[in-house]
Amino acid sequence: MLVAFTPDGQLLLTVRTPNLPSHAGQIAFPGGSLEPGETPEEAALREAWEEVALEPALAELLGQLPAVTSPHGFHVRPVLAWLRERPQLTPNPAEVAEVLWVPLDELARAPAWSEWRERGGLRRRVWHYPWRGRDVWGLTANVLHDLFAKVCGGGDRTPARG
Repeated sequence: MLVAFTPDGQLLLTVRTPNLPSHAGQIAFPGGSLEPGETPEEAALREAWEEVALEPALAELLGQLPAVTSPHGFHVRPVLAWLRERPQLTPNPAEVAEVLWVPLDELARAPAWSEWRERGGLRRRVWHYPWRGRDVWGLTANVLHDLFAKVCGGGDRTPARG
């Protein structure tokens, strides 16, 4: 998973196509599964290239956020990257319906909330960040929450519902 920022404070997100078997239509970071022998950094750059044609040379890798586990049991390593410029991107229509450039300050100020969900016998806290009439939620929002906690000292911003 690539968590990429631009000099003007924009965060790269995508809207998944409505025909995907999982998470259809949801807002997500570019990312996917590791291929054999691949590092999380290599996978993040490859997936960003495949999904939105982000040239790997434009991304300066900064490190990783702590691993998160998806409700489906996948271990995800968010890779932080600084984009030297805001590139023109082309969504792969098989995976991405729309490329979003989201101002980080808007997300950081959004009235985030969380809820508890259960899947496979595990109870998880799921964050939601409303943004311009859309809901950034689930794994993407949980990664954002971790990012804001690390960078801004955000911690738990609101109580969980449910």
